[in-house]
Amino acid sequence: MNRLIRVLLLLALCTLSSGASAAPGCEDFLSKISDKPAYVEFLQCTQATDRQGKPFVAQYRITGANALKAERYMNQHFGLPPLKFYCCVWDSMPYFYRDKKTDIGYGFVMASEETPINQRELWPDIKFFYIEVSVDTEEI
Repeated sequence: MNRLIRVLLLLALCTLSSGASAAPGCEDFLSKISDKPAYVEFLQCTQATDRQGKPFVAQYRITGANALKAERYMNQHFGLPPLKFYCCVWDSMPYFYRDKKTDIGYGFVMASEETPINQRELWPDIKFFYIEVSVDTEEI
């Protein structure tokens, strides 16, 4: 009888664990899914519990002098479109990427700080650009 209970308990645990997802924790996502360049500075990762999907959000910073290289890196590795100038900020608009190895979906945004500079060749005069990478923890 004890053996039957153990087998049933083991089967129940296996069934429950097979539904578990391999979702990542809050971390430096760019380092995890690519060869992140040294000029892309990881700032922090937090969970945005007030947003739909309660995503983990990793934030990065790049100097204006390295922004063009960072834009190319984001485009080559993840397909992020080129940044465009809107009013007072350079912005990529939100972009979605699914990692082929893990099937985990990542949201990307790259943008400058607020600036009057509207010419790409003057990006080095902008102090910082930022990248945000998010992973939902709940289905939407």
